[in-house]
Order: sequence, then C-alpha cells, then structure tokens
Amino acid sequence: MIEVVDLHKRFNSLHVLKGITTHVEPGEVVCIIGPSGSGKSTFLRCLNLLEEPSAGQIFIEGVNILDHKNANINEVRAEMGMVFQRFNLFPNMTALQNITIGPVQVRKLCQEEAEERAYTLLDKVGLREKAHEYPDNLSGGQQQRVAIARALSMHPKAMLFDEPTSALDPEMIKEVLDVMKDLAKEGMTMVVVSHEMGFAREVSDRVLFMDDGVIVEEGPPSQVFNHPQNERTKSFLSKVL
Repeated sequence: MIEVVDLHKRFNSLHVLKGITTHVEPGEVVCIIGPSGSGKSTFLRCLNLLEEPSAGQIFIEGVNILDHKNANINEVRAEMGMVFQRFNLFPNMTALQNITIGPVQVRKLCQEEAEERAYTLLDKVGLREKAHEYPDNLSGGQQQRVAIARALSMHPKAMLFDEPTSALDPEMIKEVLDVMKDLAKEGMTMVVVSHEMGFAREVSDRVLFMDDGVIVEEGPPSQVFNHPQNERTKSFLSKVL
C-alpha cells in the first residue's frame, strides 16, 4: 500500500532522513521505534506530505505522491488519517463538530450523514456522551480519542500515529492504546511512531528501529525485541525494556 524509496529530508544543513527505503502492506501495523531525534516523526510527516521530502519517492497504492503534476496533495492527505502528539482539535468546536467538519468540507457529505457517522465513531472510541463537549472540558485521553475519531471520519486507507500517547498522563495511555488495538484487529493499515514498547511488541506486524535518520533494523516484534542483531538496537532496547 505504501512504498518508500531512498527518502531524504534536509532542513538546511541538517540531514534528518538519510535514505529510507521500506514498505507497508495493506492491513499491516508497522511500529517505528528509536531514540528522540532519530527522524521518526519527520518520516511519518513525509508520508502525507506535511513535510516535503528533499529526495526520494513515496508511492501510495502505486501512485507517486511526489509527482505534483499528477498527484493531488489534498487527496493524498484525505486518504492518510493523521493523529498527532498534541491532539490538534479545534478548541472552539465541540467533539461532534471536530469530527464532522472534514467529511462535510472535504468529502462533501451532508451534515446529517456526517453526524450519523460521527456518533458511530464516538461510540467506537467510547465517547458518545461527550459529543457536545468542547476540548477544554475533556481529559487528554478523551481529546486524543476524539482526534482518532476525527481522523477515521474521513474513511482513510491508512492511519498515521505520531507518538499519540506521549502527551498523556500514564493513567490515560491505556484508553488510547485500547482504541488503537481495536483498529489493528479490524485490519486498519497503521504506521505508529511510539515509545510504548508493550504496544509495539503486542500489536505490530513489523517493527522498524530508526537511529540517526536511517532504519537500522526491522523485522517481526519477536525478532527485534528478543533477538536484535544490530548493536545500536541492543543498546537502545537495554535502556527502555
């Protein structure tokens, strides 16, 4: 579904991604782990062009999304749901309004249909009773679950999660991870940047370990966590497990 070939990203003289080549199959859950500053979030943001790569190719279902003459960036983003660290909900809109605005304005759904879909998604994330609450009245975990529902409202083909629990208090992390586990069981294609090693070990089909802008090691979680081959991977895991 997603194929990345020799991807580079530079911020002026800073070379953040140094030739990433990987792929994501339909229905696959890929977790990206590694130390802070290794390029994980930048890589994720390149997948839906929130960051413009400096070189390389990204194919979504066979279409090169960096071919701006033939690929519509807004259409690409609509197909790739994104959940950020900091929720990014519109503070002046209720949970319901946050979820319906995209389908109405981008997908051109009627308001009634968008709201029906939104309530279904609020049920899915366990927050129907919070439909008319504003973000400031919700806990961090509740806000992140609304953010997941908002991303799902666009019927994306894949979901990208950029450290979705890093801004949450420890007791709120489980409620967000449980929603993500349910999505994985339903077959949603997911790319997850996370420090939650238990989640990566339990849910992912494949784990990528990134360091200094490159993929150092990748494989099934049982291999990467239990039998890492690279010394840098071994050093990192010894500190976090």
